[in-house]
Amino acid sequence: MKILSEGKKWSTTCKCVGIGIEGGGCWATLEVEAEDIYAISVFKEDETPDFMYGRSEYCYTFKCPCCNIEAEICGDKLPINVKRQALDRIKKSAKVIRLTKNGRMYL
Repeated sequence: MKILSEGKKWSTTCKCVGIGIEGGGCWATLEVEAEDIYAISVFKEDETPDFMYGRSEYCYTFKCPCCNIEAEICGDKLPINVKRQALDRIKKSAKVIRLTKNGRMYL
């Protein structure tokens, strides 16, 4: 097959905010392409007045070239094919994030 002209690559503009509230990002404005995004498995702990519980979910992230911090990107902004590519490149290590009434922070 012969390629006559390539289509435009998907990208979006994001700010480096880190992961969660006060994630430690540098607030640089970046153009993020599909190849920059990967998924991590996040174990989140939550508590109610009666008990604590944990759950795993996926978080779509990219690594900021300015500060070298992982920054979260909202999954709602991502097309399904970009999500699939990110899940194919999922990181094996799990990050533990504790949810509190004041927000999220790494443990």
